[in-house]
Amino acid sequence: MALDIGDASIGIAISDTLLSCAFPLSTIKRKSKEDDIKKLEEIVSSRDIDKLVVGLPLDIEGNIGPQAKKVRKFANYIKKSLDIDIEYIDERFTTKMANQTMYAMGVKDGKKKGIEDALAASYILEIYLKKIK
Repeated sequence: MALDIGDASIGIAISDTLLSCAFPLSTIKRKSKEDDIKKLEEIVSSRDIDKLVVGLPLDIEGNIGPQAKKVRKFANYIKKSLDIDIEYIDERFTTKMANQTMYAMGVKDGKKKGIEDALAASYILEIYLKKIK
């Protein structure tokens, strides 16, 4: 399962059992760390997930900036709370890719935010799946 962790929401994507394709699943509107963990725990346990792939928002030069530090801090909290393995993937340009896909599909502006984060998470997961093959 992959996560695109933002300040306001968390995009979620899953793969098929053969680890060949990534699919957008849902988006969690963030409320509190505890509430976010509870929702993630429900998904992880119901789908028997054993690893999370977390998108790391590096800056344009590939360095860890303030947002990447926030993502790592929250991912460490997830790891401790759910006792799950986490792997980081450079997520630069995944949101842009998601927006281009939605534009090509004709998705209206009002519907984009709920889809954008889950679609970006699916791109993060696709990068990871290509990496492990």
